[in-house]
Amino acid sequence: MRNYVENMALWADITDPHRHFELEVPVRAVHEPVLRFAIFAFSSRHVERQSKGNEAEALEYHNHCLQLLIPALSGPRVDLNDVVLATVAILRQHEEMEYDDNQFHLTGATHIMNTLSSFGSSGGLGEAAAWLCLREDIHVSLISQKPLRTNLQSFHQSDIFVRNDDFSWASRMVFLLAKVLRSAFNQVSESTELQNIAREVEEWNASKPPSFEPLRALPRGKELSRRFPEVWMLLPVHVVGVQYYHIAKIVLAFSCCPSPLLAYESFRNSRSVEKTIRHHLFMVLALAKSNPKAENTLFTARHSLVAWGWVIRHRLDQEAAETLLKEMWTRTSWDVAASIQSLREQWADEDSDS
Repeated sequence: MRNYVENMALWADITDPHRHFELEVPVRAVHEPVLRFAIFAFSSRHVERQSKGNEAEALEYHNHCLQLLIPALSGPRVDLNDVVLATVAILRQHEEMEYDDNQFHLTGATHIMNTLSSFGSSGGLGEAAAWLCLREDIHVSLISQKPLRTNLQSFHQSDIFVRNDDFSWASRMVFLLAKVLRSAFNQVSESTELQNIAREVEEWNASKPPSFEPLRALPRGKELSRRFPEVWMLLPVHVVGVQYYHIAKIVLAFSCCPSPLLAYESFRNSRSVEKTIRHHLFMVLALAKSNPKAENTLFTARHSLVAWGWVIRHRLDQEAAETLLKEMWTRTSWDVAASIQSLREQWADEDSDS
């Protein structure tokens, strides 16, 4: 529990000014065994990988959690409360750490969200868990290049759209990226819809508070340790907002293609678009590398690399990307072996094409 509170809760709370997963979830877990076992499973997997031990303890806690969770998920709607949603969201984080991501808990999270649409604007732990689930859905959408599973109407009444603090601004960018993904990977979407969302993204960037500007920004250098720009942000919440903006710009650049789902084939020969993609991808990686306290952004950097790493053509840039993923493994214990293998295959394909 201490490891979770001190080292892992910020991954969930990064856009939450009230830090529900750090401050409320552990207290609720004292009286809620299903939540407690989810935390223990997630945290023990982290501890075991840090110490290179076996993972039997994490599996045992996970099984205990499922024994309590399954009746709630299969029961009446009244059983789907904020504790259940927070539990599934934590289990999804645990699931994302695995080499083989079966997305079982993502399916459970989106089922709860779409069954009870009030969570996204309910306030408290329920809404905090809903935003975490949305970011988890965004991660899978980026990698799979498929539409979101989450019904975004759940969030329309959230107070992040009327507040003016930095956390609400970052959450708005998360929501805008979700809208971009919903439209870009949906074959029946109108082009005008995506154009309108693109304008919203640029309006966010033009109107964001001055606190979202970098404290320090240096261009990338020639040496291996400087292959990405250096971009110091004020707080982790600012890193997330700006990083998600750059990811939205990548997806929008791909979506200029008449069929976004075939964008890879269409744009491999388009150097101008590829240059734009590479610029924004380097910014996504730079923000993660330059702001070590914002560990959550390492996960997003990893997903972005898996999706668009093929645009990194220079060998030293490729080595720097691998190094960043290995640093992510050291700091977070997320399995990156499959990600590195996927990148190497993409780069090998590019070499054979040339």
